[in-house]
Amino acid sequence: MTNQSSVEKPKDLVVSPPPQINGTMSKTRVMTYTFAALMIITIITAVIWWPVMTPTADQMNTFAEAGITGFIAMPLGAILLVNALIAVGVAVLSDFAIGKAAADSEVNTMSAAVFGLIVTLCYSLGLPGMARAVEVMPLHVLSAPGCFIFIALTSFIGLVGFKKLQGMTGRKYLNPAAAAKFIVLLPFLFSTFLIKEHWAPYADGGLSMPQLAGVVDKEMFGMYLQGCYGNPGIMNHPSAESLMLLTKFHGWPGGASSVAVIIVGVALILLLRNYFKWKITATYFGSVAIMSLIMTGIYGGDPMTRLIFELFIGSSIFLGFFMATDPATTPYTRTGQIIFGVGLGVLTVLIQVYMNFFGGALLALLIMNLTVPFLDRIGIHKPFGR
Repeated sequence: MTNQSSVEKPKDLVVSPPPQINGTMSKTRVMTYTFAALMIITIITAVIWWPVMTPTADQMNTFAEAGITGFIAMPLGAILLVNALIAVGVAVLSDFAIGKAAADSEVNTMSAAVFGLIVTLCYSLGLPGMARAVEVMPLHVLSAPGCFIFIALTSFIGLVGFKKLQGMTGRKYLNPAAAAKFIVLLPFLFSTFLIKEHWAPYADGGLSMPQLAGVVDKEMFGMYLQGCYGNPGIMNHPSAESLMLLTKFHGWPGGASSVAVIIVGVALILLLRNYFKWKITATYFGSVAIMSLIMTGIYGGDPMTRLIFELFIGSSIFLGFFMATDPATTPYTRTGQIIFGVGLGVLTVLIQVYMNFFGGALLALLIMNLTVPFLDRIGIHKPFGR
């Protein structure tokens, strides 16, 4: 007879934090592919933006007349590349330092580098060509050399506070890049996130944007998009549709060319189809499109103009592929991912329409991140491990 005390009890199954990657695809390999995809987008944007000087000569004259100095006119593409070097460098060095100082902290250079590029590509750059009045936007945040300081702060706070320290709790509740950007730019809430000057008249120093919570007139809104996202160095801009799809010269660098993001994003999905949470991407864009049509039904106007804006504004197109699918801050289950994507799309449109928050997707992402612990309970039929 076997002695019961000599029988070893089975050990609990311990589940490691996400992403759980097995088989031939390692976490480092996944991060390497993602870094390559983000680097392609960075290079494409830098090439597109290189001919544009920020601030423009006219804007610099306006600043000089107002007695405002301290700006460096640089090619917008060059500013982007410097930002990338700073953000990636700060993230990688911070990751290495924490890994050496804390025995229980893993050094993951590729993951830190990916984080740095995401910070770079979701950081707004450039001044709209129509921006002549000094008070329209926080100039030092959107142009050199001030943006170099803010990108460094965002990368450091995101890596240390929201990627490393948050991970010590067992799971990450907020997307690190989105949370860090929101925290760093919070003092500029009314000039970066809720830009009241978007809809203020030109005479009052605004950009005279038509309200989204109203009729979207194709001609008026198209002219606004051309003035806001067109090349500030030329007078004759391409159509609003062409700008939103191909070449935007202001806003998130990651969304400067929507077509480039779609091609690179789809290629990454196919390459990492077993590890990429494409259901979130699909349901996000689907719900944004449906909500856009609903808003057209409520307020009237041209449905295609509103749809193109909601889908292809830089924050929406880049976030849908590269931030909303973050493996650590989004649901594990398929059902949870679908609900997450739908909720993200609905909130994005509501925030952009009723708050005139052009980075509505960023705030919507942080809100939906907080629902992930509840969404993870959906679709799991039998609990296991600890």
